[in-house]
Amino acid sequence: MNTVAHGPDARAGAPGPVPSIADPRGGPLYQRLIDLIPGRSRPRAGDYRLTRRNVFMLPTRAGLLLAAVVLTMLVTAVNYQLSLGHALTFLVAAVALVAMLHTWRNLAMLTLRAGRADPVFAGQIAEFTLIARNPTKLERFALCLNAAGMAQPEYFDVAPGTEHFVTIALPARRRGWMQVPRLTLATTFPMGIWRAWARWHPALRVLVYPQPETPAAPLPARVAASGEGSARGQGSEDIAALRPYAPGDSPRLVAWKAIARTASENLISKQFDGGDLGELSLEWSALPASMGSEARLSRLTRWVLDADAAGVRYSLEIPGTRIAIDHGAAHLTRCLEALATWGA
Repeated sequence: MNTVAHGPDARAGAPGPVPSIADPRGGPLYQRLIDLIPGRSRPRAGDYRLTRRNVFMLPTRAGLLLAAVVLTMLVTAVNYQLSLGHALTFLVAAVALVAMLHTWRNLAMLTLRAGRADPVFAGQIAEFTLIARNPTKLERFALCLNAAGMAQPEYFDVAPGTEHFVTIALPARRRGWMQVPRLTLATTFPMGIWRAWARWHPALRVLVYPQPETPAAPLPARVAASGEGSARGQGSEDIAALRPYAPGDSPRLVAWKAIARTASENLISKQFDGGDLGELSLEWSALPASMGSEARLSRLTRWVLDADAAGVRYSLEIPGTRIAIDHGAAHLTRCLEALATWGA
């Protein structure tokens, strides 16, 4: 039977936990049985403690096979009146029952709590941080956390009296608030013949911004801060400095020549200082009438990112919302949140 490797070598940079022979996720039959078990469909806030009321158990395929073998041994021992056969049969059955207790105890009394999730853009991977706390003196081995949409489950151990941070990755396909789905925490430790699991729906969500338009459309013409005439060009005549590339920077801002000269492995962006950079008014109504709602949001998202990267003051106007002209990280966040939640 394959179980998780433990000890100093396992904690000091060795590969992560390896699932046992019996996959804790179970198969289609397990999934149908799980769906029949009533549970909380609404997200649950606060700590979620695993007790005998919310930890369920069933034998795995290996467990069912072992039960068939034990039954065959019992029939054979009775038929041929084998005393040693009876002893061996009851010994194997007793070991299986003890394994059931250890499998349940490996999951029971854990406390689960939602962590945090940082905003992402549509099309990216959203990462949710969850916390598993072990208040007992027993170490928990080969725990498996899985949810619909995950590419692969997360396996981890929890030492006695400690907390373990688990990060699950889910694709963010649409803008707006994305709620983490119901999670299944399962284990087949120690023998792989029993599967214990619990369902948990944490109150944890992440804001998904609209996907920026690619390739980027040119920014609208700028108006001088004084309100008279236009600001000169794009403010790109004078390069004030070079800075590390930030996610969302326009490809036009990447200093390709500087990267080639320095043979740097990291991307570098240009910071412009064009004197009076002017002000931008990013308006929904100024976009072509042929563009759909999502396409407009995508272009406005790109413009907001480009304007912030260029250090330009800008305002945003979409149906039902107007954000006054400003600049900076807080202003960028307000604009992206307004675009992400528009129409919700």
